Amino acid sequence: MAATRMVKCKYCGIQFNRNAEPFVEVGGRRYAHKECAEKYQQSISQEERDYMELEKYIKKLFKKNVVSARIKKQIKDFKQEYKYTYSGMQKTLYWWFELKHNSIEKANDGIGIVPFVYNDALNYFYNLYLADIANKAAPEKIKKPEVQEIEIGSPRVYVAPPKLFDFGEESVGEKNE
Repeated sequence: MAATRMVKCKYCGIQFNRNAEPFVEVGGRRYAHKECAEKYQQSISQEERDYMELEKYIKKLFKKNVVSARIKKQIKDFKQEYKYTYSGMQKTLYWWFELKHNSIEKANDGIGIVPFVYNDALNYFYNLYLADIANKAAPEKIKKPEVQEIEIGSPRVYVAPPKLFDFGEESVGEKNE
């Protein structure tokens, strides 16, 4: 029989048995009812969701449990100074570190590379978007070629039959001596 694991819901504050009710882990040792977590996700704006996804990605990228104050300041500065979006910063980091395979150790536990490669990552993802649109429209425009099947027999080697008798004939190119 499973032990009772009483935990407090982060959103509604009611205690519940983690083994008896459906739950969602919302942080390190923090839990919530599944319904409460879904309601919360619906209530927050897209920008807040993007920020949460960016922090989650940075934690995974740097293998840390928390986002450092330095990175939070960098995010805030990039948002205010350059008007970068949170999802744009996340995609830039993904493009730079995972697609281009650049070293995370050279980042010095920061995301200072973002302003330098943001436009390159933006162009990459924009071209992917355009290719996706073109591929969705392509089946209507491109006519599939008809397939013709041609049967080819097995190759044959023609060998001249050996001469059995020599009647004193000279072959072309031989000279009598």
